Amino acid sequence: MEIVVVGINYKNTPLQIREKVAFLKSDLERAYGQLDNNHYAREIVILSTCNRSEITAVVTDIKKGVQALKSFYYRFFGLEEGTLEEYFFVNVSDEAVKHVFYLAAGLESLVLGEDQILGQVRDAHGFAHERGSTGAILNKLYREAVTTAKRIKRETAISEHSLSISSIAVKFIEQIFEDLSHKKVLVIGVGKMSRIAIENLMAKGVEEIYVTNRTKGHAIDLSKRYPEVGVIDFHDRYKMIPQIDIIITSTSAPHYVLKREEFEKYYAKDNRVCIVDIAVPRDVDPEINSLKGVSLYELDALKKVSLENMESRMEAAKVAVEIIIEECIKFENWYHCLPVFPAIEGLKTFGESVLTEELESLTKRLEKASDKDKELIEIVMRSLVKKIIKKPILNLKRAGEDQKGELYARVASELFGINDYSCKRR
Repeated sequence: MEIVVVGINYKNTPLQIREKVAFLKSDLERAYGQLDNNHYAREIVILSTCNRSEITAVVTDIKKGVQALKSFYYRFFGLEEGTLEEYFFVNVSDEAVKHVFYLAAGLESLVLGEDQILGQVRDAHGFAHERGSTGAILNKLYREAVTTAKRIKRETAISEHSLSISSIAVKFIEQIFEDLSHKKVLVIGVGKMSRIAIENLMAKGVEEIYVTNRTKGHAIDLSKRYPEVGVIDFHDRYKMIPQIDIIITSTSAPHYVLKREEFEKYYAKDNRVCIVDIAVPRDVDPEINSLKGVSLYELDALKKVSLENMESRMEAAKVAVEIIIEECIKFENWYHCLPVFPAIEGLKTFGESVLTEELESLTKRLEKASDKDKELIEIVMRSLVKKIIKKPILNLKRAGEDQKGELYARVASELFGINDYSCKRR
């Protein structure tokens, strides 16, 4: 059994491709349902964000398992086999472990050290765990990765003045307009990304912010949190265009929420409108960008601003890497010891059974001994058994860490009559 990660991310994959393989929340149960029938994957976690779509799996065969996961992408998203090959990244074994730790800590993010990814990693594992798609290995990996990410945030400055995609979007808009205080903004969507954008806009002095959402009740709830924000009926979103300078959109819709033909009906060509689409799949029809006076920016355009804000976090990232290396070694030692754990438990059970048998026999022969003497005898014998099996247990653990666990567990099984000596072998 080995851990692998297969997927695509923002590093070498354009948005136009990323949006084609984004798992919507409504897709997840169906996706896991198909992966349940995968012959090579025993445990699965799917993670899909605006910058990545990836699957972590415990597979019985690395080559066949990786190919099966790639083929799943093509089938599930209805893509021609081979069209994603230049974009796929694959991490195996220790590199896969390190990737998950880096991911949770924000070291794999477009915005170095961003906070949002930690919650996304935790939620992705939580969903998989609740439906029974994970087991001992991925449960341990994701829990340790999340715990380590929290430690990094406590012990380093990597998340100070934390930036997210939403806050980067506002910084990007500020570079375009310079002064935002007199601009009117329409925010489409009411998720976390939208809330962060609204807070950043208000911090920049924006006084007129309107929000709209397909479910109006959610928009009203948001306006209660931010009394300065006005609520617009979703069906009236196009009617706001003549009054608006900036549009920020971040929904989970599988289709465009701003289409050119409708947008063009309401857009006054002498206006200047800046649109920032931070959704995957995209919310805004790219054809809108061809309209005079309209500037449409998508996720990949935000990379420059992200890089400019990265330097201050690089030193903290160095410390974070050291912490991750330390925790990865601990996890890998545990993982490589999986074959010997049953053997160790078997040794303990064997020692306990011998002790019980000999104590019963000795007690019968020492009927006249006092209870205090019998108690002392039991303490000494228990101590003796522990000392006898201590060295073999340590050697089994060392063998596991040296990736020789299967061999040593098999030998221990034969010597002591332990039947099930490996939980990694299937």
